[in-house]
Parts: sequence; structure tokens; C-alpha cells
Amino acid sequence: KEISTPKETITAEKFLASPFGHDESIKSFISTLPKKTIIRKLVKRNVHYPEKTDTIYQLTYKHSEVLIYKTYFNREILIAGKIGDTQVSLINGLTVGITKDQLHKSIKGIKKSETDTLKLSAPDDTRNFNFIFKKDKLKKITFTSYYD
Repeated sequence: KEISTPKETITAEKFLASPFGHDESIKSFISTLPKKTIIRKLVKRNVHYPEKTDTIYQLTYKHSEVLIYKTYFNREILIAGKIGDTQVSLINGLTVGITKDQLHKSIKGIKKSETDTLKLSAPDDTRNFNFIFKKDKLKKITFTSYYD
């Protein structure tokens, strides 16, 4: 699959607010992830109300995974994930296989670095993205979001 250069540069804030370019509901992910995505539901006791049950949705496609926490009152929160397949892309068509240069053109505000891992974090640290490169090609994207 040909990797296209992003249409426009977006700010780090915009990227962190909506990394996938859609709302972070389970329904949106199911409609945008590849058809062969496997959906697992993991039951989790609510920390604050142990009698209540929350659910973690694990959406897995090959080397990619998205975890969404769904509270007993139906709030859905993107909590973590990793992307390792070109079929799974972020906002602006960001996907594995792009170069560091393409990443910098796509998102304004990522610090340039000689290391293989470029980090992008929200100022309040509620969301963190790691872009992991090998020989100047994006190999993997990992991310975590804070939830209480």
C-alpha cells in the first residue's frame, strides 16, 4: 500500500484531542478498523463502586490493538493501544511505514530527535504517544491515555 504524505500539518493539540480523526466510541472504531478486527470484552470491576461492572473492549487486528474502557454508565474512554499495520491509520493518514520527516510534516510540535522513539504527550500528561522508528521507517505507534 502506497503511503501518502499528509494533506496538511495539524497541531499536536489537535492530534492528541482526536488521534484517529473520529470520536473515541466503540462504534466509531468498529466502523473504521479493518473488517477482520477481533473484538473481545473483558469485565472489570469499577474502582470507585466495586458492585458496578465496567467493560474493557479489546479490538485487535494483526499487530494492532485498541483498548476502550466502557464504564457502567456507558462512558467510553480510549485507554491504550498499539498500531503496527498499515491498514490501521490515525488522523491525517498517519500510519506505520512513514518516515520521520513525513511525521514532522504531519504533526507540528513533535520534537526532532536522533533517537528511534519520538514522543508526543499532552501538557497534562493525560495522553502519550510513542512513534517507534527503525531505519527511518515508522515501525510501531503505542499510546496510553489516563482514565480514572
